[in-house]
Amino acid sequence: MLKKILAYFIVAFLFMPSLAEVKLKDVPANHWAAKSVYDLVKLGITSGYPDGTFRGLKNITRYEAAIFLSKLAGKMGAGDAEQIRQDIKTLKEEIVKLKEQGTPVIVSGEFDVNAMFASLLAAKGVSGKGPLVNYRLKTNLSKEINEITSLKIGLDTMDAGYYGGTRDLVKQMIDMEGKLKINPVDLGVFGDIFSAPLDVIISAGPGVIQHTDTTGIASSENGICYLRQGAGVSAATKIGETNVALKYLVRAYDVLNSGKVDTNKGELTLGYNFVKFPMLNNLAVELKTSLYAKTPNIGGPKDFKWGLTLSSNITPKLLFSAQLAESSADQSRGMMASGTLKSDNFIDGMNLMIKAVRIGAQYIPDSLWTEQLGETGYDVFLRPLENLTTNVDVDFSQAASDKVLFKIKGAARMSSELSYGAGFQRSRLTMQFGAVYAPAKDVQFEIFYRANQEPALKETTDLSAIQTTFKF
Repeated sequence: MLKKILAYFIVAFLFMPSLAEVKLKDVPANHWAAKSVYDLVKLGITSGYPDGTFRGLKNITRYEAAIFLSKLAGKMGAGDAEQIRQDIKTLKEEIVKLKEQGTPVIVSGEFDVNAMFASLLAAKGVSGKGPLVNYRLKTNLSKEINEITSLKIGLDTMDAGYYGGTRDLVKQMIDMEGKLKINPVDLGVFGDIFSAPLDVIISAGPGVIQHTDTTGIASSENGICYLRQGAGVSAATKIGETNVALKYLVRAYDVLNSGKVDTNKGELTLGYNFVKFPMLNNLAVELKTSLYAKTPNIGGPKDFKWGLTLSSNITPKLLFSAQLAESSADQSRGMMASGTLKSDNFIDGMNLMIKAVRIGAQYIPDSLWTEQLGETGYDVFLRPLENLTTNVDVDFSQAASDKVLFKIKGAARMSSELSYGAGFQRSRLTMQFGAVYAPAKDVQFEIFYRANQEPALKETTDLSAIQTTFKF
């Protein structure tokens, strides 16, 4: 009985009630909610609007909800009402038991083992070749302390223990994140400003860490970044229909020794989603502004950035986004523009992402290059994009079955004038082909071949690999 009543309530609040004909113009027989809607029609709870429509996407008012519930109650007998009271009592008792037990600590993660051979086929300008073996362990401990507070602790070994790399366990491998959800009602008079809970996040961690290839033979691995949690605090909510997020981040500090902060970043993000927009299904607009300040106590360099991002679903499965951003440092200015086309399950298990990014000469100021690592974004191999370049990335995958997936990805880096070759220092082309086999939900094997060409260095290398991943 409880399931039956809950089903009625869910339908009542998700779909707009009405008053008209049995055959609704905007609810054809093949509509995903047609059965539920016409069940309500048969019960006499709704019959649509006078014009023969149901208007399922229209918001429901409290008056309309009252009519729905009144009609629903009229269809229920005294026996049903008594059963509901018993079900509610049982439900309350179960909730009390769950609260007394508390939520457990959830442990999740993955362990990767890679067996690779550098420069197996490449013969041009190779400085060396040979086998490489590495591993990476990532774990997360998460705990819901209560209804509004949660804590997550992560561990990531990154490149520690191989490639000649060393990482500090406490200061570089571990990160933490605490979340607090504040109800607007609890903020008193200030709560009237917000239309959604205030989500506050306090985090601690090393931030982005970049890998350096010390073997000299795996050049395509050089510069790959580990996107780790940084240190800072953020708050996000909604004011009316506008998403608002405010962040303070530490972008550079002496993580291994004193912990002294060197560079600060403040960030404000505003977002709005237009559900109906001329010639588009929808349009999401995001404006992000940020201010970097390095050693502000002694008048160090500053950089102000703003970026505008527009995104829209061209079709239900195809998303397009475009971004324009500008940087204004103390004595320099730079621009960045990008466009992305992305589709998940576009055609029978096919996923596709195409991205193009053009970056100006001083979008990242020379005085803040280290502190703004990754500010321009990353290619499909997680290598940061650089000033004075045009980058084109492709990421394609096709499912052959529920256990086999074929993957192709590539990253081309050219000059800002779209030139490529030995005369252009930053020219680089990386292509990778491979397949993934998942015999079980928590185990997968990936095999790939990657070729990397850097004309300015007169070097072409390749990398063949088999990666085994265990998830837990």
